[in-house]
Amino acid sequence: MDRNVCRWAPIPYFQINQEGTILNSSNITHSYSHSTSNIWNIVHKEDLTKAILMLSRNASSTPVTERLRLQTRNKSFVNFKCTIQWENNIGHLVCTEVKSIKVSIVPPLSVLKSLVSTHEQLKKTEKQLNKAAQIINIKKH
Repeated sequence: MDRNVCRWAPIPYFQINQEGTILNSSNITHSYSHSTSNIWNIVHKEDLTKAILMLSRNASSTPVTERLRLQTRNKSFVNFKCTIQWENNIGHLVCTEVKSIKVSIVPPLSVLKSLVSTHEQLKKTEKQLNKAAQIINIKKH
C-alpha cells in the first residue's frame, strides 16, 4: 500500500514488521494513542502473548484476528479488535475499537420458578398473619 494512501485510512492502521516496529500508520491512529515506534509500547502486558502469536504467523496469507487491549492517549487501555494480514513480510494491522455493550442477563428457568414459588408462599403467609391479627383484635374487644 502506498505510504501516503495508508495515512488517510479512517481507522487505526499500522504497517509493521515481524519485530513489532511500526513502519507506517494512519493519521487517525494518533488520535487514539501517542506516537510510538513499536507496537509493544501500546499493547497491554496481559495481551502480549496474543500479539506475539499474531506477529509470528507472518508466513500465513490468511488474516489473523484477536481482541487486544491497547493503550490510549489518556494512558487507559481500551478493547480493540485487531486484524493483521501479511504481505512481503509487512503486517497490515487494522484495529477497531470494541464498544462495551451491556448484556441483559436472563435468569435460568429454575431460578424463575423458585422465585414464583417463594412469592406464592409469602402471599399465603401474609394471609395467615392477617387472619391471626384479626383473631387477636376480636379477642381484645
